[in-house]
Amino acid sequence: YKSASLVAPLAPLAPLAPIQVVQANYAVHVNVSVNVSVIPPFHHGCRFFSNTASARSGNTNSWNWTQSSSSASASASGGQNSTTPINDNNNNSSSSNMLIDSETQSQILESCTTVHSSIMPLNEKLRGPLAKHSDRGTSLPFVFLVGNHSSGKSSFINYVLGRDVQTAGVAPTDDCFTVIAPGPVDTDQDGPALIGDPDMGFSQLRQFGPTLIHHTQLKVRSQTNTSSFMMIDSPGMIDSPMNQSGMGSGSGSSSSIMDRGYDFQGVVRWYAERADVVMLFFDPDKPGTTGETLSVLLHSLGGMDHKLLIVLNKADQFKKIHDFARAYGSLCWNLSKVIPRKDLPRIFTMCLPVKNPDGQGNASSIGAGLADLHQTRDDVVAEVMKAPKRRIDNVITHLNDSVHLLLMHAQIVQDVQKRYSKLLWDNRVQELASLTAGVGLSTIGVYAQLPMEFTGAAAAVTILGVGGLKWFNNSKLTETEAQLLTMEELSASFQRTHQREISEADEFTASVWQRIREQLQASLKVEGLDNSPSVSQGELDELRRILDVDIPKLRRLASPSHFGSKG
Repeated sequence: YKSASLVAPLAPLAPLAPIQVVQANYAVHVNVSVNVSVIPPFHHGCRFFSNTASARSGNTNSWNWTQSSSSASASASGGQNSTTPINDNNNNSSSSNMLIDSETQSQILESCTTVHSSIMPLNEKLRGPLAKHSDRGTSLPFVFLVGNHSSGKSSFINYVLGRDVQTAGVAPTDDCFTVIAPGPVDTDQDGPALIGDPDMGFSQLRQFGPTLIHHTQLKVRSQTNTSSFMMIDSPGMIDSPMNQSGMGSGSGSSSSIMDRGYDFQGVVRWYAERADVVMLFFDPDKPGTTGETLSVLLHSLGGMDHKLLIVLNKADQFKKIHDFARAYGSLCWNLSKVIPRKDLPRIFTMCLPVKNPDGQGNASSIGAGLADLHQTRDDVVAEVMKAPKRRIDNVITHLNDSVHLLLMHAQIVQDVQKRYSKLLWDNRVQELASLTAGVGLSTIGVYAQLPMEFTGAAAAVTILGVGGLKWFNNSKLTETEAQLLTMEELSASFQRTHQREISEADEFTASVWQRIREQLQASLKVEGLDNSPSVSQGELDELRRILDVDIPKLRRLASPSHFGSKG
């Protein structure tokens, strides 16, 4: 693991402002309108992805993507003393005009699903890198929260939703992955019912075993501040006595399985890949010192920087500015061990409102003197409220990523097959030439009325020669196949098929290769080059057409209006 040699420099701190006691307004206004004829009586996302008939008929009464950030911007504009409730149903006409309409959203989602489904047969034929049912998403966008125990994940969920849904406490309070979905009535379901629901989109979690299934639950809650996305809480991360470091175990290792009874890092990776916003929480007491947290950041959240928010919560608990500086520096130092970059990502330093018994805000801590903590909290909430809009971007990004993975897989399979086929046909030509020579020699002996001994000897030599040559060629072919499937030869195939990208030092192409190389090798070894299905040039051209035509078209539809827009 690459670690920094020096502590990352601390960001300059704003001078302490005079402490002011502010009367906080904790009233929550709820404006939820449920259309029973459109929304099933279970949860707002029910049967959304499994049935697109409403999208084809122009029905746009389901949850609206354009209501994602209006309330967040209103809350941010109010600053520390804002009394505007967090509600994604507060429409803002100026911001809504900048977003795409519901009909276009449905068109984009349906197009992405159709295109993604069209490439799955080729993926299954080639045992490609795409997971089964990867073209199916969850019923609603969702925000995934992960972090140390007692880092404020549950409190943040309660704050965003405007009601107490999760139990908050200093000690670990929950050992389950909790899916919190909006709905007309409060309902709870256990893990088997949730994962068995064909509409929610969590059925693929079965691959992680029964222990995870029984440590998953669904909470449907009414009268929340948002009805357009779900929030998923995860068990707090803590090092067990058998793995205090947490850094040495990769995803799926025996120690990580024994810690919780299932592959925790693999489950976090599964949720994070499908999430629209991922939040990683730290608290002042454990600013990145929990090994499991750093291991999850390294193994499970890698490559997700575009939707990852790193949050240092409970900053109002610091009594002195030196304590804050020490905790912030410790977090930066620990992050530098697992983030191999010179520049660290932004760390959102924030706090949640805390009421004293007398009803006043907490004015005794450092948080009351730093208005930027409250502003940062509003910024974080604004990012969370963008989850529905992010879903469109993430679906297109997921499609683009899937096509790139499958295209490279198919190109390398085609190159390996060509090399193997060339050697195979060379061997067949040698065998046919030997057989032809022997038959010709025997025929000459017959026509020339040579002694039968000569003719018989020629036939015997021909049979033995061709048989021996075939055995030798088959042995050589087996050795060549094993050599072609080594990582060195597969890397050589990658270099041949992507010469231009390598010459241009295309880092994206290199990263795609790193992601598929092991799975590609395993699939070719299972099938064998003799039984491996062939890749046609038309199939490759279709994948390239999707990348060059379909995906840019979807990007333009999802792109906000700007002076550089075409059309």
